[in-house]
Amino acid sequence: MKRIIAVALALIIGLSVGYKMGDAEAKKKNISMMFRLFTNTLNYVKDYYVEEKDPPDLIEKAIEGMVHSLDPFSDFFTPEQTEEFKISTTGEFGGLGIQIGIRNGVVTVISPIEGTPAYRAGLRPGDKIIKIEDTSIIGWKLSDVVKRLRGKPGTKVTITISRPGVNEPLKFTITRAIIHIQAVPYFGLVDGNIGYIKLSSFQKNANVEVRKALDSLFAMGAKKIVLDLRGNPGGLLSEAIRTANLFLPQGALIVSTKGRVPNSNRDFFAPGKPSHGTDYPLAVLVSRGSASASEIVSGAIQDWDRGIIVGDTTFGKGSVQRVFPLQEGYQLKITTARYFTPSGRCIDRRTFGKKDTTRTPYYTKRLHRTVYGGGGIIPDVVKESELLAPLVSKAFAKGVFFDYAVKYYKSHEKPASPEGINLSDDQLKDFEKYMKEKGVKFTSCDFKDAKDQIKLVLEEEIAEKYFGRKGRYAVMLKKDSVFKKAVNILEHANKVDDLYSIMEHK
Repeated sequence: MKRIIAVALALIIGLSVGYKMGDAEAKKKNISMMFRLFTNTLNYVKDYYVEEKDPPDLIEKAIEGMVHSLDPFSDFFTPEQTEEFKISTTGEFGGLGIQIGIRNGVVTVISPIEGTPAYRAGLRPGDKIIKIEDTSIIGWKLSDVVKRLRGKPGTKVTITISRPGVNEPLKFTITRAIIHIQAVPYFGLVDGNIGYIKLSSFQKNANVEVRKALDSLFAMGAKKIVLDLRGNPGGLLSEAIRTANLFLPQGALIVSTKGRVPNSNRDFFAPGKPSHGTDYPLAVLVSRGSASASEIVSGAIQDWDRGIIVGDTTFGKGSVQRVFPLQEGYQLKITTARYFTPSGRCIDRRTFGKKDTTRTPYYTKRLHRTVYGGGGIIPDVVKESELLAPLVSKAFAKGVFFDYAVKYYKSHEKPASPEGINLSDDQLKDFEKYMKEKGVKFTSCDFKDAKDQIKLVLEEEIAEKYFGRKGRYAVMLKKDSVFKKAVNILEHANKVDDLYSIMEHK
């Protein structure tokens, strides 16, 4: 109990230092008086509550409640949770491969990480996790959800999600695995002289992988670039700075942090010269699953008029957290600042204490174009991704796309190219029969409505079995409406400033 009380006192002393309030407010909420109130309440509970309670446990919960009331990203770690936090940030662990956050009080998938069990199972940005196994997690802290989802590689966990557009909850049973994240899972030359780079996360050395991809693409004849940040949940600030610097000139402001204490206020500038210049046409693809470092990069590129942003408004996770060590192995993680783009826009969608619903105009640095604040990055060209049909979501939950693709791979000769995979109506009827055999419930109308999506997803899965990840992208990009919109603009541009006049006429 002594160590818990010591931690509580440390927090209260910390709050007391430099504490300012008006005279009237001071009379209402004097810190010393409130601490005495807390102590008296604790003693009454300890002495008179109908069931015996452990006082240190009560104090832990009180501190947790205080920190949890601040925002979804602040947390209080017990010594045991501190060790788990270290493992999750520095070591290998068994997990599903999803980035999650709190949105409107509900645990929400920001993005599944490409190539992980969650991605293969068909989880999507915007999915709301409502149960783990048979236990409701409504009201749980983010750290507790993460703890329950993590586990020994090879073990299984069942989660229930609510998905927009699907009337009934979906259950996914997913096998945990060691999560190895490849920053650039794919790059290639598409549409003649247009290079494509998929950046899935801003982990250590992500900028090195992007630079190597750029070098290869320009050597292959690329003159224009598509940088795909859709579903990228973020990562290291240092990697965001270095990645943005691959496209922005040396000395350009990339992002600012602003907080209540002076040392939280910092400006971050591009440290070097980009090896391929800054005048070639560039398009950055974003989605609702693009968060944090993805928003720093896309916001800087937009504000410096370095390229066009295409897709859907980003997630709006623009806050900075700092971890403070406490006594006896406890730790406090709290939000200390927010991110701001070069034009002064706040990336964070959530204004702490109230929702930020404003759309304040700001102006880009070079061409003085109007862009808007209020959280997240609003694309120059808004093109929402197509929602999955309910039947496709059900099929993913049952794992039938993957299983059927394996079955197909074993019984068909390898095609000459990924583009050569073109499923016939008879083959789609065979898949329809296969889904029913696997227990997916649907009507003939359901299948008809989802037929185009089913065909595309199945062809992607089959292409990956024959040609690996390159095959999946070759099929996926062929039908990707957001990517095609960006290419349609890029193919008419010879230099970066051409993009904006073309965009106005499209």
